[in-house]
Amino acid sequence: MSQRTVCRLSLLLAVLVVVLLSPSFSAAQETSPAIPHPLEGRDLCLDCHETGVGGAPTRPEDHVGRTNDICRACHQPAPEAGAIPAASVPLPVPHPLERRENCLSCHVAPGPTAIPVGGPPVIPHPLIGRENCLACHQDGIGEAPRVPDDHAGRTSDICQACHQPSQLPAAPTPVPPTEPLPTPIVHPKAQGVNTCVDCHATLGGKHANITVEWQRSIHAERDVSCADCHGGDPSATTVDAAMSPAAGYIGLPAKVDIPALCASCHADVSLMRQYDLPTDQYAKYKESIHGIRLAAGDNNVTTCFDCHGGHQILKANDPASTVYRSNSPQLCASCHSDKALMAPYGIATDQFDLYRKSVHGRALLDNQDFRAPNCATCHGTHGAAPPGFQEVANVCGSCHTATQDYYLKGPHASAGLAGPKCITCHGRYDVSEPDESLYLETEARHCGSCHTPDSQPGQVAQALYDDITSAAAAYDKAEAAVQRAKGLGMLVSSQESRLREANTEIITARAAQHTLDTAIVRKKIDDATAIAGEVETSADAAVVESAFRRRMMIVAVMAIAVTIVALLLLRRQLDRQAEAKS
Repeated sequence: MSQRTVCRLSLLLAVLVVVLLSPSFSAAQETSPAIPHPLEGRDLCLDCHETGVGGAPTRPEDHVGRTNDICRACHQPAPEAGAIPAASVPLPVPHPLERRENCLSCHVAPGPTAIPVGGPPVIPHPLIGRENCLACHQDGIGEAPRVPDDHAGRTSDICQACHQPSQLPAAPTPVPPTEPLPTPIVHPKAQGVNTCVDCHATLGGKHANITVEWQRSIHAERDVSCADCHGGDPSATTVDAAMSPAAGYIGLPAKVDIPALCASCHADVSLMRQYDLPTDQYAKYKESIHGIRLAAGDNNVTTCFDCHGGHQILKANDPASTVYRSNSPQLCASCHSDKALMAPYGIATDQFDLYRKSVHGRALLDNQDFRAPNCATCHGTHGAAPPGFQEVANVCGSCHTATQDYYLKGPHASAGLAGPKCITCHGRYDVSEPDESLYLETEARHCGSCHTPDSQPGQVAQALYDDITSAAAAYDKAEAAVQRAKGLGMLVSSQESRLREANTEIITARAAQHTLDTAIVRKKIDDATAIAGEVETSADAAVVESAFRRRMMIVAVMAIAVTIVALLLLRRQLDRQAEAKS
């Protein structure tokens, strides 16, 4: 049979099959149930209809072996389909569909994330104390809806994976009104001219002083003019025009308005960003004791103008600035040392005198050691407030971090308000140089003022005193030995390095003593004592070696001297022999 004949017979057979099967396909399309949902995203028919997941009709027995493509050859979307009835609109998918098109690869019943079309019924009651869903819904106790038959085997955790508490509209949380940013004074702008200064400089007295102060200020350097704070027209040539209300002139601002006036620039983030200045000073000031009292009508309190120098506002890092770190104690004292001014508030006026004599005051004011705290370090700057008694340990701990960590582990801290705080033993403004004498005697701030020597705390105090003072004495002896060796010209760099290690252990022990745990302290003390003993022995050996070297040097010098004398005598003898021969 030729190849052409085979092709013709194959084509004829295919046509015959189509003709014979076409009535069956037509009948199937006429009788097959329509698809009641959109096909988009649901192309894999058998994922639902193979097992009847989510109430889907189960594939009939005579459909075994048919694929998803064969399903859609018979079943077509219902006329006017494409939208699911409103009652059964599914919940939105809470994740991207890319690479997650096969929903049932995760949401397979009775898995914990099986979600029926339309979403599960909500839980109409609070879950607190009712986490065990099956305790009621398994048997319908208290008229609770019974667990459906197709939910058999599901646990309470699975219940709550699908069913969620109903979200009743909650009352809106009241939002505190946001105070608008104070707006700058609107006035005519003038570039390169300031008739305010030109005029006031000629008036003499305080007017001339004001202009000189302003010209020295950071405001003049940054072109913040008189009109920016007082309004008016800085280009006008007459007094009436310069101070016209139409030009925004406000004159001398009321004291209560000064913080907001400053904030009109200094609270503007976009304006202050270029200078890297914070913009929360105004908000902090309003919450401070100064700001609160000012808002209540108390004009005795300080404002931005009073602290920053009025018209001569300098950079904070300028040593001439009133708010320079070593100048701020005197600035605060200008008010807080005034007995008449402080009398209505019942505030003491000796804080600066106490601070001046304290270890902090001497370090800052005498030695210019800027690590030492000033008033603002403890009380805050713009948000100034007197630290409460409970806060003092935290304020001190911001610098003395190691000491605070140890203190918080000890019985004093665990005693709460009844226990002593930092100021109990060290003072508030008059912080003294701490030493081990605080463990002894009964005067104020000493352990004996609270604990008798024969009490258990008194014995702990004595033990701590003995341990720390003995280690300090060992350190002092070792240091003296090192200095002796160094004075004799011996190389003692290794001993000095070890001595620093011993000192570190003693410093740590003095911080750890705030735990009142003698075992912790003694471990540090023992290490320090051992190192100090080692250094002392090494330094003493260096001193002995130095003495030996000196003796050997004397012997060497004497030997050299004898040799020189012998050589001189020999030369003299040789000279005589030479003369005899000649």
